[in-house]
Amino acid sequence: MKVSGKKILYVIGGLLAVSVLAAVAWMVVDTGIEATAHAAFCGTCHVMQPMVAAYHDSVHGGNNPYGVAAQCSDCHVNHSNAFAYLVSKSESGIHDTWIALVMDEFTLDWQANRERRAEYVYDSGCLQCHTNLQSIAAGHDAHAKYFDGLIDAKCVDCHPGVGHENLNKYLLISKYR
Repeated sequence: MKVSGKKILYVIGGLLAVSVLAAVAWMVVDTGIEATAHAAFCGTCHVMQPMVAAYHDSVHGGNNPYGVAAQCSDCHVNHSNAFAYLVSKSESGIHDTWIALVMDEFTLDWQANRERRAEYVYDSGCLQCHTNLQSIAAGHDAHAKYFDGLIDAKCVDCHPGVGHENLNKYLLISKYR
């Protein structure tokens, strides 16, 4: 069976077009993920402003001697693998947009929501930055038990205010504006 030069050109052209479209789609998705990962973006919704203010007060928000700051998605998106990251980022974005557009922020029970923090703060995010934690866990009994699977806990169970230490203060300020 003889294949014409024209057919080969169509196949090569089609493969090239698909490759270019895939690369452009990847760049668009990557740019969107990066643009929506920071406190500046999250704080554009009025309902999130107390969380962003408390974040800026915290060590994780850059209030430390080094000025190093975690971004919202570093903690609030699952980093287990690329698929889990995209799914949790999408779920979080849809949920937060729904809250901002439909809910009355003054009817939200933020204290009850804080008690559920383990549902929206991911250990995989903590361990992305705190990479040496497992190697130094021998000197910290709780961390050693965590890594050995002897306790069923999340990082935020023992570190409840992490990232938003003064949140109560900012929730009160926001409520009475």
